[in-house]
Amino acid sequence: MAEQAGSDADSKRLHERARRAVFGHLGPAILHETNNVLTVMAGVRQILKSGATVGDRIGTMIDEQLARMERLIASIRRIGPDELLAGEPRRTLAALVDALEQVVKLAAKGRGVEFLRGEIAAAEPADGEALALATLVLVLPLFPPRGAGGAARLELSGGRSARSVTLELSFTPLREPPFAEDEAVARALLASVGGSCDARRDATSFEATLVIPAAE
Repeated sequence: MAEQAGSDADSKRLHERARRAVFGHLGPAILHETNNVLTVMAGVRQILKSGATVGDRIGTMIDEQLARMERLIASIRRIGPDELLAGEPRRTLAALVDALEQVVKLAAKGRGVEFLRGEIAAAEPADGEALALATLVLVLPLFPPRGAGGAARLELSGGRSARSVTLELSFTPLREPPFAEDEAVARALLASVGGSCDARRDATSFEATLVIPAAE
């Protein structure tokens, strides 16, 4: 019993460590999106103070910004520890890749990173958060700086066996070598929930195979 409790505590600690790493990369992008909403709200406030009529165009701008924030929040919830709300899809592999696509596109703005989606098998990982966090821990540090020029490509595909779910990722071209500590975080996190991470690289590309138990 004590050994199991210690294992659960280690897993929770590794989840939290991965969350900090991921949101360290996502923080600036999330602040940018939030600032867009605040800018629109401030503009509307000035219009109302002046006594002018708020036109349909302003209403459309507000609706667009709110919809962007709703999509962002929904994507983060699907890769995070929060319980899903009523009506939201289960954390199948396809739903998880949908959420990862939105988060990657948010982080990739101005960096020239294209998201490609390969074949995704019908499967449900036992710990979707661990799989998503490990993926982001590996790929976000590989993104080129904003305005660096050029283009990069991230491709995800997934499959399953009788007892496990596999997510394959490929990032090219590789401009900077990945950090060993990022790979260590991803590997330790997946291992804590019974999975594994096999990372490979050459002069121009980074690939990884992430394996996690399937939900029963």
